Amino acid sequence: MQRTGEDTGIVIDTSAFLIGLVVFVSGAVVMVLELVGSRLLAPFYGNSLFVWTSLIGVMLGFMALGGFLGGRLGDRHLSTKILFWILLSASISISLVSFTEGTLLPSLAAGSTLRIAAVISATLLFAIPSTLLGAVSPYCTRLRLHALADSGATVGSLYALSTVGSITGTFAAGFWLIANIGSHDLVAWLAAVVLILAAILAPPLTMKRSAGLIAALAMLLGAMYYPGTSEGSFDTQYDRYFIGREIESGTLRPVVTLARDTYSIESATYSDNGEPFLLDYYDYYDLALQSVPDVRKTLLIGGGAFSYPRHQLENYPDSTTDAVEIDPQLVEVARSTFSLTDDPRLNVVVEDGRTFLNDSQDNYDVILIDAFKSASSIPYQLTTYESMQHCYDVLDEDGILAMNLIASVDGAGSRFLWAEYGTLMEIFPQVEVFAVYDPAELSDIQNISVLASKSTSIDLMETIERVAPELAKQRITELAGAQGYESIPLITDDFAPVDQYLMGL
Repeated sequence: MQRTGEDTGIVIDTSAFLIGLVVFVSGAVVMVLELVGSRLLAPFYGNSLFVWTSLIGVMLGFMALGGFLGGRLGDRHLSTKILFWILLSASISISLVSFTEGTLLPSLAAGSTLRIAAVISATLLFAIPSTLLGAVSPYCTRLRLHALADSGATVGSLYALSTVGSITGTFAAGFWLIANIGSHDLVAWLAAVVLILAAILAPPLTMKRSAGLIAALAMLLGAMYYPGTSEGSFDTQYDRYFIGREIESGTLRPVVTLARDTYSIESATYSDNGEPFLLDYYDYYDLALQSVPDVRKTLLIGGGAFSYPRHQLENYPDSTTDAVEIDPQLVEVARSTFSLTDDPRLNVVVEDGRTFLNDSQDNYDVILIDAFKSASSIPYQLTTYESMQHCYDVLDEDGILAMNLIASVDGAGSRFLWAEYGTLMEIFPQVEVFAVYDPAELSDIQNISVLASKSTSIDLMETIERVAPELAKQRITELAGAQGYESIPLITDDFAPVDQYLMGL
């Protein structure tokens, strides 16, 4: 590669390989950054459609801005030293993301609605790196066009390289990088990759370029050693999790917890003896088991740390359970940290709960759906008419379905609860809804337990009042929202506005 006339911004020749490498890697980095961005936002905003919409919209918008600015800059100041400064600045801006995720996001999440906060957060974290990385491809194209006459082939080749880089980054991040490196560390590695590209373009070194490289390196090292959001966080192929350690009030026993966000608990275990920690909504799972004549086999969708299956087998030693968990790495964490051990009565199935239901040929006395861990992370495919029909089909004639929902009972955001209630009522002859904590706090997002019976010969509510009168008092089925459920469209595979219902849209 020849580079003459650097001070005047004139480039006589530019290596096709180097420019191609820069375009390819920049395309890969921006897609990895987008995917890892979803993991950075998830602990505070969930992993909903709104988060992905915010990320994709913001990053595409600023990449378009970068493309415009990069093209204009290439027309006015054409030099590899300009490309060096673009890449160096991109590396610094990516490093800054590591510093802001643990400080900026918690305050933004507490002060705005989900959609506004997600858009603002995505903008503050990724606007600058998206703009700078977006400027790389048009600027590199302009460098090559200055040296070559076959402009059409050059533009097409560089565009193809950028696209192939984006594809490579997408598959690498989704299938390997995030799960094996982790969200926080991966951001720092992206900054390092871009810094290496800048260093390759740095010669001949000047005082300014040397100072810039030192500053970017210092920022990178700081990003690598900055602790991020939580020391107990880890990434899998499917989600970002947090392991916490607490002391239970009253008993003062140590508890290890599993969560997908910073404000709730998904599963927990007493760390002094490995005994399952029982969450409040487990009472309604117990109620479902108590309401069938003879529990032989159950199905749990959403294993987590497998606390409830262990509790069931302790209380029903002659029963068995199929526990379906989509995330194989979470199963390993349950074994290493949450005292899950092999038990011939517990069949752990690593599969998506919906696909398991689609293909299941077994029969169950009770089905427990515990896959709805957050109001902003609802797997909609498990809420639809079709999935509920599959549940109905695999239940015994007197079987019961129990679901733990995260929803509000009253107000605009309650439409999800009553749409789900209406969907169940189309299939099951008896459906009852209970507030796990306080039926009086109707507008608050809370745990809601739903029990649906397949039986037409047994009065479900009468059975509940007899078996657990205290839980029966939490019934909310007869509220005004339930009476108006018929006006809300059913949730189906084709029509499932779950996120919009929960946000009151």
